[in-house]
Amino acid sequence: MSESTDSWPDERVQAELEAVLADLQTLEEHLAEPLTLVDAITELETTRTMYEHADMGPGNA
Repeated sequence: MSESTDSWPDERVQAELEAVLADLQTLEEHLAEPLTLVDAITELETTRTMYEHADMGPGNA
């Protein structure tokens, strides 16, 4: 895992965020007692939305 996420294209970052979000939502659904994952899920959804609407090209870091 030596690859830096700084070099990832926006599409890959968005795909990774969506995968993590789906995992968190699945985990939350299967918990007997819901933990405080709501904040993490909300933050990931906000970040994903930013990538969907920002049209950020490479080099805008």
